[in-house]
Amino acid sequence: MAERPAPESGPREGRHDEIRRALIALNMVHEHRGLVCALAQRVQGEDDLACGDFAEQVAGSLEAPVKSVRETLRTARGCLGSVGAETARAAEIGATLITLVDADYPSALADLGLHAPPVLYVRGHLPDGPGIAIVGSRKADAYGLEVASWFARRLAAAGLIIVSGFARGIDQAAHRAALSARAGTGRTAAVLGCGLDIDYPRNSRRIAAEITRRGCLISEFPLGWQPRPWHFPIRNRIIAALGFASIVVRAANRSGSLITARLALDLGREVYAVPGSVLSRESAGAHLLLRDGAIPALDPDALLETLPTAVLEALEHRTLQDAASARSSEGADSAEAARRDDSDSDVDGLLVALRSGARTPEELASTLSLPIPGVLATLARLEIDGLVRRYDGASYALMAR
Repeated sequence: MAERPAPESGPREGRHDEIRRALIALNMVHEHRGLVCALAQRVQGEDDLACGDFAEQVAGSLEAPVKSVRETLRTARGCLGSVGAETARAAEIGATLITLVDADYPSALADLGLHAPPVLYVRGHLPDGPGIAIVGSRKADAYGLEVASWFARRLAAAGLIIVSGFARGIDQAAHRAALSARAGTGRTAAVLGCGLDIDYPRNSRRIAAEITRRGCLISEFPLGWQPRPWHFPIRNRIIAALGFASIVVRAANRSGSLITARLALDLGREVYAVPGSVLSRESAGAHLLLRDGAIPALDPDALLETLPTAVLEALEHRTLQDAASARSSEGADSAEAARRDDSDSDVDGLLVALRSGARTPEELASTLSLPIPGVLATLARLEIDGLVRRYDGASYALMAR
């Protein structure tokens, strides 16, 4: 990964706390988001928010209107008094604020340059290791949900961090599948288009809590900021940057997923696309990407075989860490891990078996050589996740969206 963006107007050493307060205040400005991010690279402390010569100097270097720079700095200065309350509110919901000058700011975001977010609000723990983005339509059909889950589960099982945008449809399917991988040790990062304290999409608090236990929720937007249409294209650059590659599962001609793909390409990341029916509008975007050179995403295991050397080395390092951790929690934990591995395999088998149409639990149990109680339990979990639906006659089929 590239180094973290460096300020151009002098060293920041020894002024960490002051710069941090200035960045949090600057990040609380609603307007001129791009300018806010660019100014964050130049700010050396609270005094810079007082405008003065700094405004004219930085306006020239950024080729930005002096009036807009002055307005942004003046608004940020007015937010300084709210920094303490904002930090306290974040702590109340279990979130931390990570700024550009903090050691744990993700190095992967360095490639965003002047567009790197000044502050990240994080609930959970930022996973350590290579990430891969899986994105797609909110209105995904059963095929799209199945493919997203398949890729997310397999790639998470290999140690990759599944990054997505927490929206309904493909995003949440990817998050859920990642959480079910590797005997419950799969990791995922959800990048939100609103403040971390907002329940959006509605009724998503349960999966949000699950993600924070084995990954994190991330937002660059201050607490209380509601989801706005323009927030989502903005947050997509973080999704693209956190992954060494992006997989587009389902996307219409004009969609946020295509924005993420374009941003990934601009950052030098690989872009994969899942082919679908030529009659489906939700496949049109992925087909455009394939036409323009995206790599067909046909099998997660095949993708794993072509990982860059740096990613393989990072995964090997993570595997060694996991092995050491596993040795310290053997016994009952090992038994539980084996049980969950079997459960993940059962999920994949059931989804594949249902491709041919509705089946009863008895038929599925016979086909897959599984006990009926286990099949019923897995079907119930898939129904809760929105991947299958129960019909009259006790038969189950893949959910059509």
